[in-house]
Amino acid sequence: MTTALIDGDPATWARRLQLTRAAQWFAGNHGDPYALILRAETDDPTRYEQQVVAHGPLFRSDHLDTWVTGDAAVAGEVLTDDRFGWLNRSGHRPAEQTLPLAGTALDYGPETRRRLDALTRLGGPVLRTDAAGLRIRVEKSTLTLLDGAGTDVDLATLARRLTASVLADLLGVPAGRQGRFEQTLAAAGRTLDSRLCPQTVAHALAMAAATAELAGLLAEASAATQGASAAGPATDVRADDRVTAGLALAVGTAEPATTLLCNAVRALLDRPAQWALLRADPDLAAIAVEETLRWFPPVRLESRVALEDVTVVGQLVPADGHLVVLVAAANRAVLAAGDPGRDGFDLTRPAAPALGLVGVPHLAGAGELIRLVVTTALRTLAEAAPTLRPAGRGVRWRRSPVLLGHARLPVTRDGGTPESDDRPATKEAS
Repeated sequence: MTTALIDGDPATWARRLQLTRAAQWFAGNHGDPYALILRAETDDPTRYEQQVVAHGPLFRSDHLDTWVTGDAAVAGEVLTDDRFGWLNRSGHRPAEQTLPLAGTALDYGPETRRRLDALTRLGGPVLRTDAAGLRIRVEKSTLTLLDGAGTDVDLATLARRLTASVLADLLGVPAGRQGRFEQTLAAAGRTLDSRLCPQTVAHALAMAAATAELAGLLAEASAATQGASAAGPATDVRADDRVTAGLALAVGTAEPATTLLCNAVRALLDRPAQWALLRADPDLAAIAVEETLRWFPPVRLESRVALEDVTVVGQLVPADGHLVVLVAAANRAVLAAGDPGRDGFDLTRPAAPALGLVGVPHLAGAGELIRLVVTTALRTLAEAAPTLRPAGRGVRWRRSPVLLGHARLPVTRDGGTPESDDRPATKEAS
């Protein structure tokens, strides 16, 4: 059943995934820092990002046929330049032939993205709620999940379930189908990583199947919503557009939101003084989220394609040339330029500009949704679980250079003194 979701022989796709992975290993073995980032063998790729930056504002990865930048000025230019898009001139992802099983839920050009953006903004025809209504939903869901989790909590599971619950509610998934929606959304969670890093064949096939099933669930939800509102005002939104927009929003929001919440909590708990500040003033949750976006962004690699010949810092990037922005490195450059004395995550420092969620490779409207969900959840955790502290090593996904996704993040609220667990997170075993 799964293999029917892709064209051609699955064995051919499997070989291509394996060969692409081998090429990344080969390039890394020859000292290519971008390849070492894509190999994703460490929870902190900062040293490889610094190696890219040391080569200058634009690094050329000859082995992987990609330009890479961690320079703040170049990153800002590329992410806001209409001459760079997400697909090449023939409408395909970079390396689509060598990464054939990467999820297609986000494969849209600029015009389609702008059209879908208009559908998925808060208060629009797909997400019929405002910010206040969304905050109420998130707070209620966070408290429900927290109460059901007991003393020891896997924050990664809680965050994933929270995001899925909120999205299912917003997208009108019937109550009886929300459990399945949560499962399939989790299975599609490697979509962003898969677009630059080949996943295992099992994960890739599961992701393809989950994406197709999510589309079916959202079609059911759309039909139910349209039927329930038949007597109300017309929205003039085609059913297939509603499904397309909902799918892209769900897949593009779920894991970045999960990763951002986990990154924020981990950053705070590793700095007990910062967690104490948030406990004393939960209104600092918004600042904590912005600090996390600066230092530990949930989307670390931004992929773009030149739609025409473009000269970047004196270097010609030809049409269809692939360019990747290292978001965390560019953010560090912004912080260093704006506040040279700034030495790390700190809720008491003045706000500084950052790339954060600008230009994320999915609908632009997802940025607002992600910020609202994570800020509200973080505030709720600070109020409802003030004694939260680490309860062991976190486990990160393997093959996750884009998200550095969390497989598990154990925390406890047993009433002990909050302490930092300085041991590094471990990689997922399978």
